[in-house]
Amino acid sequence: MPELPEVETVVRLINKSIKSKTISKLTIINKKLRWPIDPSLSVYTKNKNILEIYRRGKHIVFKLKNGYILIHLGMTGIIRFFKKTSVKKIHKHDHYEIELKNKSILRYNDVRKFGSIHWAENIDGHFLIKNLGVEPLSKKLNVSYLYKIIKNRSVSIKNLIMNQNIIVGVGNIYACESLHISGIKPQRKSSSISTEELKKLISNIKLVLRKAIDSGGTTLKDFKKLDGTPGYFEQELLIYSKKYCRCGESVKNIKLGGRSSFYCDHCQK
Repeated sequence: MPELPEVETVVRLINKSIKSKTISKLTIINKKLRWPIDPSLSVYTKNKNILEIYRRGKHIVFKLKNGYILIHLGMTGIIRFFKKTSVKKIHKHDHYEIELKNKSILRYNDVRKFGSIHWAENIDGHFLIKNLGVEPLSKKLNVSYLYKIIKNRSVSIKNLIMNQNIIVGVGNIYACESLHISGIKPQRKSSSISTEELKKLISNIKLVLRKAIDSGGTTLKDFKKLDGTPGYFEQELLIYSKKYCRCGESVKNIKLGGRSSFYCDHCQK
């Protein structure tokens, strides 16, 4: 599933790729996604100017003058960019496309159909957004904020930092990597984490996410950028899906919250 770095990569590429900021039309090709696509999206967005394109959590947000387009890539969602003059035929799993005034097109393809697109007049009140936690790369993620949350929590630290109502976008891969660099076992109770460890963990969450964004995200299976190329952060992974740690010890793999959690008994306490 695309996580924060992958979604941020897509947002940056969209901003870089599109020259026109006016939507000519939004065409629904196949409405069957996680939530059926509302036909009124085509009406609300026709001939509207795009004021801003940004990311909130794992969502791509198009801010228009009259409201917002909210896109989630689900597990296998891919947005492709091309010119109408070189328009490609509709593929089996294409669901919608956004055509801009200069005839460039953003087309969404989703094999497993877990993605979504919504219209929102008030983005902060939308059911997919209103309960989201702080952005991990913002100043809001700090020791003061997180310590108040963890001090009375018995949940594992890995599950806590992956909780989207607390921090958005720290997916399984990035949680494993951040905890490994910080020397903290993923199964440790949140309440056992010291303020010094918490400071180090927050710093490393930001570091890992920034490095992943700079590498274009992580491609383990489905993720592709707008141009169809993979993300390269996989080459920099230190613990996730590895057999051996850098120290030479075998990497452990346990299940936490139904997710594989990789760690090193020697390097993480």
